[in-house]
Amino acid sequence: MDIDEPLPTPREPDPNAPVCPTGLVLTAAFEPPLDERAPWLERYEIVDALAVPGAETPLYLTASGFAITTTGIGKSDAATTVTALLGSSGVDLDSAYVVSSGIAGSSPETTALGSVAIADAVVDCDRKHRWDRQGASDTETVPGTASKSTPIDLLAYRPRDYVHHLESTLVDRAVTAAEGVDLREDDAARDYQTQYPAATDAGPSIERGTTVCGDEFWHGPKYAREVEWLCGEYGVAPYVTTQMEDAATATALKRFGRRERYLSVRAVANYDRPAPGQSVEESFDGNPASLELAIDNAARVGSAVIEALIASDPLEITGSEKQ
Repeated sequence: MDIDEPLPTPREPDPNAPVCPTGLVLTAAFEPPLDERAPWLERYEIVDALAVPGAETPLYLTASGFAITTTGIGKSDAATTVTALLGSSGVDLDSAYVVSSGIAGSSPETTALGSVAIADAVVDCDRKHRWDRQGASDTETVPGTASKSTPIDLLAYRPRDYVHHLESTLVDRAVTAAEGVDLREDDAARDYQTQYPAATDAGPSIERGTTVCGDEFWHGPKYAREVEWLCGEYGVAPYVTTQMEDAATATALKRFGRRERYLSVRAVANYDRPAPGQSVEESFDGNPASLELAIDNAARVGSAVIEALIASDPLEITGSEKQ
């Protein structure tokens, strides 16, 4: 289906005849220039659309049997949308694999722009203490932290570590599918990458590792060191990508007993610190070529992953009894 063709008019979900997709693809944004959804609507024939109360945008059903929607940017939007879908009587996700597909940041020392990472762990980097030790008075101390130099610490009253370890069977299957994808390269993105002396001189690749999720638009080496420290405390360092939705998505799925079927597929659109001679503002804006490249490669790999999961059903959930 050409994206220029009209999409189906969204209808109200019917609890008496719920849709039962075999997969659910979640992108975060749908407005140019950050339109992660467009490549999916271009790639697949859209046969139906539902206006699910609480969801950010319509849920589009493909002729291939899976659904596509956007969550909105950030953890609260992602949690709300995913919960709305899981709680809808007109949408049955009992036999659906779930894949987040979109862009991310990364360290220049980690991988090339346009590379795609399959996450095996998702860290919530907002769940932590941040201490202003420089501003503390001579008589003021923070219990248990006086000898630490880092301005952050693990949350003292946490019932659990705020890291989601994703199902290894799915991650393995996704990496295998991803390695067969022809990643696009872009000369302009490659030229921008060379501004970073620590960056590889190679093109995009497939990676596996930790993705870090937070609502704060942080940028720069100071904050990157803090994120790396946090991942180290959880035993999942180094981080490979950074984004703003996946911890919330994983939490919502866990509450509904669905986290084991979840994967995060993220392509690197920008680096999380400035190149020499750049301001943080210039660096944060990134490069239009690397943004476009990442959106494309995320959809290329994401589509291969969701198709592989549906075809092989590694968790044997298709046609399983309703939970």
